[in-house]
Amino acid sequence: MKQLVLTIALLLFIFSPSARAQTPSPKQTVEQLAQVVSDAYAAKALGRLDAGRPYIGKVTIVIEHSLADDDAKDRFQRKAFKTLAQGERWLRSRETADGFPARVGRLPGNCKKGACRYDFGAGLLHNHLYLQKITYGYNHGRPYIKTIFLLDGD
Repeated sequence: MKQLVLTIALLLFIFSPSARAQTPSPKQTVEQLAQVVSDAYAAKALGRLDAGRPYIGKVTIVIEHSLADDDAKDRFQRKAFKTLAQGERWLRSRETADGFPARVGRLPGNCKKGACRYDFGAGLLHNHLYLQKITYGYNHGRPYIKTIFLLDGD
């Protein structure tokens, strides 16, 4: 009798709505993740990605200044964030009153060996901040963001 009660309780738990709500979302390819990041970056809405938590721990944003010398210590500006919303606030704090630098997201070029690079065939413009690449890893078969690299057209 106890075994029957335990079996029924287990079946009720398995088929309950709360148990189904915790199942992982459908698998996303790294190319899809790269496109979602590009779209959110260009729309100044990186914080919207926090709901899906496409990162583990902290995510780092690195800005490379295109006019800096190769050995200049201020060529790269690097900052780590617990959420992409915090990263979005930091990027917005760097903008001027007229909204510059403008953000440019591109189509992901190729994704391999832990990095997705974006197409720069159209060149660079002054006062624009370009999504250059993201680095990624996999956790239980799902890609996640490690670092977002931006290129400042200065």
